[in-house]
Amino acid sequence: MAVCSQGEIPSLMAMETMISSVGGSIGSAIAAGMWTGIFPVKLLEYLPAESQGDFASIYGDLTVQSGYPVGSATRDSINLAYSETQRLMLITATCLYIITLGSVLMWKDVNVKKINQVKGTVF
Repeated sequence: MAVCSQGEIPSLMAMETMISSVGGSIGSAIAAGMWTGIFPVKLLEYLPAESQGDFASIYGDLTVQSGYPVGSATRDSINLAYSETQRLMLITATCLYIITLGSVLMWKDVNVKKINQVKGTVF
């Protein structure tokens, strides 16, 4: 807000909120696309042969997934599919973060000590 006048602050805040919302929406869309594209493939790849027939119910219901005992082959394969998918999502998010870091490096360096404070009645 130091780079604009007091009258421009509302439009600056609106623009910042809009850009943040659009960025969040794009990130959510990328994450959802990765989740629906990677997780079922990894789950089917890692499920043991005796659980392959239950793939649809395992994939579609978290209570079914958590119903398998911890340490069983099926539960371990579910956990592995989750971790592999989330690992790829984290790598993607970290790579996309470089765009944010680059934009921060291009910010104008404003010396806020030299900015005059608005005095008197402010509407």
